[in-house]
Amino acid sequence: MKPEEKILISEINNRNRHVFEMLFQEYYLPLVKFAEGILFDADDSKDIVQNLFVHLWENAKDIEINTSIKGYLFQATRNRCLNRIKSLRIEDNRNILYLEGVLNSEVLDPEMDSGETGRIMDALGSLPDKMREIFKMKYLENQRQKEIADILGITENTVKTQLLRAKKKLRDILY
Repeated sequence: MKPEEKILISEINNRNRHVFEMLFQEYYLPLVKFAEGILFDADDSKDIVQNLFVHLWENAKDIEINTSIKGYLFQATRNRCLNRIKSLRIEDNRNILYLEGVLNSEVLDPEMDSGETGRIMDALGSLPDKMREIFKMKYLENQRQKEIADILGITENTVKTQLLRAKKKLRDILY
């Protein structure tokens, strides 16, 4: 590690405001662009990088940087992005299970008509026809992506893409 890096790390540990401002100015935009390349979401990317700098400031005395500051910031951003993706998958799975439950219960009990069920049905109805069909085959009929691709005569990649887009649209509409 270069001597300048050691001095900067020491200043970070001492919570030198000037050094933090300099680091923020130098790395904020490149880190946001890096995060966007992983998340494909500008707002989440900005939040992750801002939270990283807040964490760095609040925990400055306990932060150990054994590589370069740049390496540390990019690695920390990458890890936070991966954690965000993991939490989105968990959240999506919960939402899909909830959606399945509502849809299945409506089939079992046609008299059940809550506002939430109507919202979900409207959201599903707003999906393009093919996307809705793929979504239902996957989550209501429990078919594998390969099976769906074979039945519809499309590639597995198309199935994956349509499912991701359907989840995003449903998330945007419902939440």
